[in-house]
Amino acid sequence: MTGLDPLVEEVLMAALAVSALIALIALLYWLSTGLSPWPFVILAAIAGFAPGIAMLSIATPRHRR
Repeated sequence: MTGLDPLVEEVLMAALAVSALIALIALLYWLSTGLSPWPFVILAAIAGFAPGIAMLSIATPRHRR
């Protein structure tokens, strides 16, 4: 047990999942086009980061202590 509040754990796991998805999309864009993903993919992903975390945190089942 980490001792963290379950909601904090859910937000951290959602942030990790969204970050991994952003990195995967940027890598695939770079490998498929040969262009830097910075101006388009990364900036668009940053704009979607907070809503993505919120949606994943809300969608997870609640765990009671």
